[in-house]
Amino acid sequence: MLDPSTLSILLCLLIPAVYAFSRWLLPKPIPGVAYNPAATQSIWGDALDMLAEVQQTGEFRVWCARQVQKMINAPLCQVFVRPFAKPWVLLADFREARDILMRRREFDKGTLIIDSMACLGEFHGRFRTGPGFKAHRQLIQDLMTASFLHSHAGPAIHAKGRDLLRLLGRKMHLAKGRPFEVHKDVEYVALDVMLEFSFGKKNWTKTTVGPQIELLEGLRMEEDGDAAAGLDEPVRFPESPIDESLRAVYEAPKVIERAVVAWSPRLSLWWWKKQRWYREVFAQKDRLMRDQIQRAVANYKAGSVESALEHMMVREAARAEKLGRQPDLQSHVLVDEIFGNVIAGHHTTSGAVLWVFKYLTDWPAVQAKLRAALHATQPDALREGRWPTFEELRRARLPYLDAVLEEVLRLNAVTVTRQALCDTEILGRPIPKGTEVFLVSNGPGFLAPPMPVDETKRTETSRAAKLRDTWDEEDRGMTDFEPERWLRKGEDGQEVEFDGAAGPQLVFGLGPRACWGRRLAMLEMRVLTALVLWRFELLAAPEKLSSYRGVEGIARVPQMCYLRLRDAPAAA
Repeated sequence: MLDPSTLSILLCLLIPAVYAFSRWLLPKPIPGVAYNPAATQSIWGDALDMLAEVQQTGEFRVWCARQVQKMINAPLCQVFVRPFAKPWVLLADFREARDILMRRREFDKGTLIIDSMACLGEFHGRFRTGPGFKAHRQLIQDLMTASFLHSHAGPAIHAKGRDLLRLLGRKMHLAKGRPFEVHKDVEYVALDVMLEFSFGKKNWTKTTVGPQIELLEGLRMEEDGDAAAGLDEPVRFPESPIDESLRAVYEAPKVIERAVVAWSPRLSLWWWKKQRWYREVFAQKDRLMRDQIQRAVANYKAGSVESALEHMMVREAARAEKLGRQPDLQSHVLVDEIFGNVIAGHHTTSGAVLWVFKYLTDWPAVQAKLRAALHATQPDALREGRWPTFEELRRARLPYLDAVLEEVLRLNAVTVTRQALCDTEILGRPIPKGTEVFLVSNGPGFLAPPMPVDETKRTETSRAAKLRDTWDEEDRGMTDFEPERWLRKGEDGQEVEFDGAAGPQLVFGLGPRACWGRRLAMLEMRVLTALVLWRFELLAAPEKLSSYRGVEGIARVPQMCYLRLRDAPAAA
């Protein structure tokens, strides 16, 4: 047993050591970059504040924008979200963000996103820019060409869009003026599009929307129950379960979303792989992909090349011939690439379409103007009492539709991330190697007036860039839904041309790592919006069902999207 004097000496040594160790664990700010001083007094940093806000709003981007706005004239700040890790840097300046994405090679895809998407395997979105990334992009480069989109993807979108009209029409009839949720309806049609895009109509014959239509066509609503519920009470329709083979397509985005908010995505994924639920999900994915690979190989060898997967096999064969090897038509690279594209394509586009419906519902004047523009470009379809064909919609010049879609995307962009590959600077402030940089696209400079920046602190390429990097906030509310801001007017004052560079926009990223599927997403949004507005008038839903809160993951998706429908008015 220690005598009192020895114990006193040990305590005198231990207490300072414990104190010094606890101070060492505290967040360590990057010198010169603004931050919240209170956050450096706890090992949790800003994490507890962030978690509280995300639990309340469901959105990380809202919290990020608020942190920047707390700083006085500081579009660059740092936050301490992960204990014992480097701070994250938030940048809210379009000009500098654009420069980072397009010209600054010292920034690239960040470890956070690479690790969070690890369940997708060797998907091109996980690669840093380099030979591996370029090799994967070469495999899929044919899939965004005009010829493939117009001959294969476009007709698939139009066909699935007609399925959506049939489903919504049945729900409108059964609802009798009451609102109903359409989140899964839009998600299902976007999934059907991506499955046919990826595997082809011959190889993939199942649908997710079809069983829902069959179920509702045999459904009869109780008249007494309808009357008692009231017109503002939503109708809860039964759902037909989707095919078990698609379980992985639904669960994989949830894995990614959980990984993004995990303290250590790598550690979390290592643990999840040991869990039965994870193994079952990705075993199902493997079974799905093996079946589709075999079908595609048979078609390719028979000289039939239609689907995205079959076009990728053509690329693999050409690459193999160039390198003097045998083509690997069942490569895991093909599997991971096509599966990753199915996941990304259906989740992001369905979320965007849901936002389009919400805004058109709550801005009836915009809806009416857009429908009138559609009618004006489709005189044959109007006269014949039918829907416009895909070719008619594809060829139609509809700048107002493009403006509506761009404005919806502007208001719902998610934060883009990059990582510093070496010690560098942003706006004259030091950014250490390995720092994750978040390009905040819903704060100052995007949805609020920009913060002042010393132009001498910008890079030379940033200063030299010619672009419209601000909105005229005095005349236009930056958080208002105003599609006209994307239209250029002629000498007579009429809106004549869509201008995609009218102001700050990062929704698809920029530069060599910009979203690969942008053209497909915009085509799908364009066709589905046109068909739904041609068929239905979107009426206002009750206020309690009209929240604009979102849920962030791979994309920002509305927490609720209720529609109240009636037949669209005839052309004037």
